[in-house]
Amino acid sequence: MARPTIRGLWGELWSLRSYRPAPPPPQPVGDRTVLVIPAFLTNDAFTRPLRTFLARCGHAPVTWGQGVNWGPTAAARAGLRRRLDEVCGVAGEPVDLVGISMGGLLARDLARDRPDQVRRVVTIGSPVRLPTATPLEPLIRLCARHYPGDLDPAHLSSPLPMPTIAIYSRDDGVVAWQSCWVPEPLGRVVAVDGAHVTMPRNPDVLRALAEALA
Repeated sequence: MARPTIRGLWGELWSLRSYRPAPPPPQPVGDRTVLVIPAFLTNDAFTRPLRTFLARCGHAPVTWGQGVNWGPTAAARAGLRRRLDEVCGVAGEPVDLVGISMGGLLARDLARDRPDQVRRVVTIGSPVRLPTATPLEPLIRLCARHYPGDLDPAHLSSPLPMPTIAIYSRDDGVVAWQSCWVPEPLGRVVAVDGAHVTMPRNPDVLRALAEALA
C-alpha cells in the first residue's frame, strides 16, 4: 500500500492548527458508556471534542486515564484492562470502545481479550491491517522496542466477535487509508473526508460515531 507523502504530513500539521469546525447537532441520541482511547503520542486532552459531543448525545464517555499513548506497551495494555474493569463495574454492563488511530489497535486488543465486557468497537483512522505505511514509521519502530513480544499483528487484524465500525479518510496524511479496516462478519466501514489528526473534531466523523453507538 502507498505511504502518505511528506506533503500530506505537512497538510496534517496545518489542519491541526487551522481546522476548527462547529460540532454537528447531537443526533442520534443514546445512552452508552463509551471508553475512549487516544491516538499515538496524545492523551485524553486530544479526545475532549469527541467526548464532549458524545456527552451531548446522551452517552457517558470516559477517558482511558493512562497519560500519553506510547503504543501497545505492557503498561498501557495492563492499565487499559484495569480501566475496563473499573468502567464496567460502574456501568454494570458491557461498554463500547472507541479508539483513535493507534488507540484503535489497543481497543481491538482489549476487545479480543475481554469480549464479555465489550459491546462494540469503533476505530477512527486506525491502521488495523498491519503493517501499515506511514511517514512516522521510524518513530514507531523506535517505540516498538518497548512493546511486548506476544503482540501479534495478525492477532490485531483478525475478526472480532462483536460488531465493529471502522471510520477512515482517503485524505489521511498519517497512515495508509487502505489499512484502516479488515473484512469481518460483524464489521462495517464508513468513509469520510478530512485529515487524520482532526478526526476527533471532524463533524462527519462525529455523526458517523453517533450513528454507530445509537
